[in-house]
Amino acid sequence: MLKRLKILALSIFVFSVFSNLSAQKILNFEGKKFQPNYKSLSQWKVPQWFENAVLGIYMHWGVYSVPGFVFTDPSERVDSGLWYGAQMYNKNNVYGVYQYHLKTYGNPCQFGYKDFIPMFTADKWNPDKWAKLFREAGADFAGLAAEHGDGFCLWDTKFDKFNVANMGPRRDVMGDLFQAVRKYGMRTVATFHKGTGTIYIYGRELCPEGVDVNNEEYADLYGPTSATELFNKLIEVIDKYQPDQMWFEAGAPEVYGEENYKKFMAYYYNKAEEWNKEVMVTFKEESLPLSCAVLDVEGGIFPEGKWVWAGMTEPQEQRWQKDVPMGNYWAYAEGVGCRPVNMLVDGIVDRASKNGVTLLDVAPKADGTLPAAQIEGLKKLGQWMSINKEALYGAKPASFVEGGVDTWRAGSIRFLEKGKYLYAIELGNVWPSTVGFAEYEKSKTPEAPYLILGVKPIEGSTLKMLGSDKSLPWHIKGNHLVIEDLPDPLPCDYAWSFKIQVKK
Repeated sequence: MLKRLKILALSIFVFSVFSNLSAQKILNFEGKKFQPNYKSLSQWKVPQWFENAVLGIYMHWGVYSVPGFVFTDPSERVDSGLWYGAQMYNKNNVYGVYQYHLKTYGNPCQFGYKDFIPMFTADKWNPDKWAKLFREAGADFAGLAAEHGDGFCLWDTKFDKFNVANMGPRRDVMGDLFQAVRKYGMRTVATFHKGTGTIYIYGRELCPEGVDVNNEEYADLYGPTSATELFNKLIEVIDKYQPDQMWFEAGAPEVYGEENYKKFMAYYYNKAEEWNKEVMVTFKEESLPLSCAVLDVEGGIFPEGKWVWAGMTEPQEQRWQKDVPMGNYWAYAEGVGCRPVNMLVDGIVDRASKNGVTLLDVAPKADGTLPAAQIEGLKKLGQWMSINKEALYGAKPASFVEGGVDTWRAGSIRFLEKGKYLYAIELGNVWPSTVGFAEYEKSKTPEAPYLILGVKPIEGSTLKMLGSDKSLPWHIKGNHLVIEDLPDPLPCDYAWSFKIQVKK
């Protein structure tokens, strides 16, 4: 997903210099705390709600959810769905999309990407049901990809006629979802992926003459978007929806224009002061200074069809985030499925032990229903979270303290610390993963006597496994903790959390 954005972002930035599709909103920063420069923006602090958070859930959902075609190239299959709109015009038949489109829908000169819009109905969508499920899964915040590379907006915007309020679902998807998310006590996130112009480039350069990409009537959908219009959309989203997190792909300051981007950030942070809210902007790679935003790391990749893990290898001083698809692809396509739940849990715990938050991506169908495998996966994740989230929420990587441990992990154990307690979480598996989803092994359950290296509880303290009332007998052998007996049966599946008092 990120690779194409980086390749094509520069071309869109060049287009933006010569395009002024709408007048830029004039912002007044006189007397405001945040000014549009990085020194002033560095007054921002990571929100406390994000310092405490464990899990966010968002979705890639839009017109691209309609075809459901799985790319033929295994190394790019994770992007199935997302980039159908670009490749359907590519006569080189990259990923098999062009030929599939010819056979299924006809010549793209007669059936263009715009013709999928009426098929993006969301007629079975129930945002309250979604939000309730996300909360039960253990989410602290939730939201959606507000605008992806196809240029179709999932909110009611005055800057682009191709939006969900005007066509397709004919409702304000972002507004309805945010209302439901807040009802269940979660924060909100809106992600922004626009700036690629892939449909425009492939449709104009590679497809036969007569394609609708060249029709000015559809310029808002297919054409390159100016930095001014992109900027205006951000300000509109801030004013209308007050998101708690605004997430961006790599190179966003270039796509929006760096001065525009600084103005957007200053405006957002100043508005948050007025709202008495804590908000945040994310960036990828080196797009922004860490002093004024949160780093987001994209999920792993599939070179030659093989899963390769990506993420932080050590705990970070500042809270960070990783966005990762729940299934095989970012957006809906046949067989999107769901990763093994123990794999989801292992990743969430490992990131938390390195001061990281997980942003999990789900892939709804065009009618507004979630794939059954992902619903089941979220329910199982929620069952685990209901027992173990205490070990993660508001906790930090184990620090160098007397009685604690001097590392964030020991083999398959991850350590987190909160108050006077150390939480030792047994993953029962090797992480990071070196295998794909289908090959990920079941978690190995802990057995007594159970050894935790380098940990010494307070003398006479009670030691428990979360989810069980049983006091676990223990003793110290050398510098290590030996737990003599474990609950039978164990209180949960996937991973197990020991609560150990290490401070008075």
